[in-house]
Amino acid sequence: MGTNLPCKDIWKSVCFVLILLFVAQAAFAQSATATTQAFSQNVKEVHFPFNIYNRIVDPAVLEANSTWLKGTSDKIWIQGYADPRGDIVYNLVLSYRRAQWVKSKLEKSGVDTSRIEYATGWGKLYQTCEKNDERCFQENRRVDIVPPESMMFHGAGQ
Repeated sequence: MGTNLPCKDIWKSVCFVLILLFVAQAAFAQSATATTQAFSQNVKEVHFPFNIYNRIVDPAVLEANSTWLKGTSDKIWIQGYADPRGDIVYNLVLSYRRAQWVKSKLEKSGVDTSRIEYATGWGKLYQTCEKNDERCFQENRRVDIVPPESMMFHGAGQ
């Protein structure tokens, strides 16, 4: 009954792999946090007029975003949104067109196309302001440009 199974060696290996994964995840979280922080300090939301996808409220914001993005090599996601008025399908299409328009403008300004991993619209999902007034409606008609890390592994490293 005293068979000597290699369980101790297996558990050592499992523990070693878990420790490596933990260290790798912590390193990724630090890197992601730095990238996310740099984006939030330098890349601003682009806002749109009501019912429009091919004109923005302040072109200087998109120009500044483009300038900063050309100086980095990070991957980016572009996400369009609409205010809560209107039907779901219409707002999804409108927000998608906004994201695609911003993508096109970034590409034309010299941002490498291969860095843009994702450009889509979320319609009236994920409102940043819930009040039912024009200021909030304007705030929600936007496109944001974010690093993928900001949307994955929420809370990593916190």
